[in-house]
Amino acid sequence: MPQLSDSIASPFRHSFCTEQDAVSPVSEHTWFSRGQVAYTQGHEPGEKASLPGYDSGVLCLLLGMFLLLAYNFRHYSTFLKNFATDLFSIRRREDSFDVRTASETGVQLSLMFMACLSEGIIVNSALGVAGASSGPGVFVVISALTLAAILYYLWQLGTYYVVGYVFADRVAARLWMKGFNASQALLAMLLVVPALVVLFNPVAAPVVVICGLSCYFLTRIVFICKGFRLFYDNFGSLIYFILYLCSLEIVPIVLLYRTILFMQTLLTKFF
Repeated sequence: MPQLSDSIASPFRHSFCTEQDAVSPVSEHTWFSRGQVAYTQGHEPGEKASLPGYDSGVLCLLLGMFLLLAYNFRHYSTFLKNFATDLFSIRRREDSFDVRTASETGVQLSLMFMACLSEGIIVNSALGVAGASSGPGVFVVISALTLAAILYYLWQLGTYYVVGYVFADRVAARLWMKGFNASQALLAMLLVVPALVVLFNPVAAPVVVICGLSCYFLTRIVFICKGFRLFYDNFGSLIYFILYLCSLEIVPIVLLYRTILFMQTLLTKFF
């Protein structure tokens, strides 16, 4: 009797590989790699770059600046009434040269500190762009640069006072000094925002440095133009004006630049 086939059996037969069908060692080396794989090892950890604005010492300087501004804030309306006149006007009116009140002096001092601190912050970022290392720390460098800016401002005050009262009359000298202080107040208001930007975004340092230099030269041009309008009498006075530009506006900037580089080298050496 013939054997009946299983009706529920699968119509497909399973085929199993034999030893001869196995993957050869050459194929294994072709498709698989042994040992350490590069992408599984990750990257070496690096030190996180610290932002200058997160330094506690720098934050204390900023806090002191804002407290000084807030203390004199109620007197800013009085200061701003005479700001444009001090900056541009050369009108000689004897009755307008009254002694400045203590409130205006406080406003002016707060603006001068803001200008010097902003200059220190921007010059520090410029040193970073130039590749100089802040060896002793960002707080020490910014403090030293701010102190240098304060000393330079005081030197300018003394120099302009002597030159004005030697080569001009009392009214012209006082107009010149008021123009200088007003130009520095304008510089403070122009530099404070770029300085705060570069503290918390060091990547913007090249743009901030260019902006700071532009603001500085703009305010100096305004001040120099007022001095020219005050002291120009005839063609012969141009010689004295050129001597003034070389001795008080160009040479001090070059010397200050060399001093900053020397201070940076000295601080890096000892710290």
